[in-house]
Amino acid sequence: MTTTRNRAFLIAILAIALVALAVRVVFVLAVDPKLPDPGDATAYHLLANNLADGRGYIRPFDFRILHVTRPTAEYPPLFPALLAWPSFLGAKSVDAQRLLLCFVGTGTVVLVGFLGRRVGGPLVGVIAAAIAALYPMLFLAEATLMAESVYVLLVTAALLLAYRAADAPSPLRFAALGAVIGLSALTRAEGLFFAVVLVIPLVISLRSLATKRRALLALVAIGTAILVVVPWTIRNAVRLHAFVPISNNIGTAVDGANCDLTYSGSQIGLWRETFSQFGESARRRPQAQACFEGFDIQRHNFQEADVANRHRADGITYARAHLSRAPLVVGVRELRTWGLYAPRQQIDFESLEGRPKRWQAVGTVMYWVLLPLALIGVVLLLRRRARVWPLLSTAVVVALTTALTYGQQRFRIAAEPSLIVLAAVSVAAVVGTRHRRSTKTTERT
Repeated sequence: MTTTRNRAFLIAILAIALVALAVRVVFVLAVDPKLPDPGDATAYHLLANNLADGRGYIRPFDFRILHVTRPTAEYPPLFPALLAWPSFLGAKSVDAQRLLLCFVGTGTVVLVGFLGRRVGGPLVGVIAAAIAALYPMLFLAEATLMAESVYVLLVTAALLLAYRAADAPSPLRFAALGAVIGLSALTRAEGLFFAVVLVIPLVISLRSLATKRRALLALVAIGTAILVVVPWTIRNAVRLHAFVPISNNIGTAVDGANCDLTYSGSQIGLWRETFSQFGESARRRPQAQACFEGFDIQRHNFQEADVANRHRADGITYARAHLSRAPLVVGVRELRTWGLYAPRQQIDFESLEGRPKRWQAVGTVMYWVLLPLALIGVVLLLRRRARVWPLLSTAVVVALTTALTYGQQRFRIAAEPSLIVLAAVSVAAVVGTRHRRSTKTTERT
């Protein structure tokens, strides 16, 4: 019986994976979202092609505009390295890279299915995979060539490994968990939060183990995650002559999120790029402090790490000087990321990164449907005394990321697999209840 159920589950997941791949390929080719230039997606595209051409990790726009080769750590390295593979084979177009991500996204759908099965059984797994296959908040990241497409795959893998490690704790399993967390950090820097937010509570929950044993397992996982990141940190120290653990990008993120224009008014909780596109502008509010001054990349002595440090310092200085506004601003940031504040404006903001407004809106509505179902799913799992924290840890990481930067639905990507699985638990409970009632009615008749 178990073998038959496993076979049926695998067949269902394979069928859903084929649908997921078809959805993604058709979306890339038919909808064909346009990438902003300049922008993060175009930077990833150029970084990958430069890697394939043997130039290494260099600032992409400096090279394209000025033909100057400057080392960079503006973005974590793993995503550009993955995108470079089609370029190594001669396919250097944006579409070639996006089609590669269609397969990555399909892998995420499969992992979500297996995560759902681990949490709630085969039916939950199939429902979760089906939702993931059609959920725009997942495939929009792939179509717009953003690092979240790989990050969400790694986060889902980390959740699966966390459950596996909890089922049969061993140093090898916790090392595997730490390695995937390290890789997620090399895709998006906040992935390193999982080394604390996921690993430590997971180890604490293993009450059947001795304290020293649990401490060892935590050390193995966290130590492995750090070891995965360290080679890149060393490379940055050598090439940039500065301590950059993962990325310099946090500098502009912090600076652009902490200024007069993002601490009040209609743009509260956003990032400075909004103001040139819609809403109130600095000209309307002449008393407002600019979010940050641009930097001259044509300077002969331009140093990326120094510029990033200056931006970060400016943002932190402003935040400290306006601590009384911090609770409100952080609250609005959180509401924006969780799709609960000025949704139309937020959709416009997200579209600046190339996401089609219509599909971003569809994804937002789908999210609103999934969110209450997910909350019910948490209650159901708690009643069953199931292990819930690995799923909830993703929401904590998203909340931390948002609090330290700004409000953006894209930042919610780490929590989307958990959201889907928890919603699937609710749907499966309804389906199961109806099935039992139908069976009882049939038996009576």
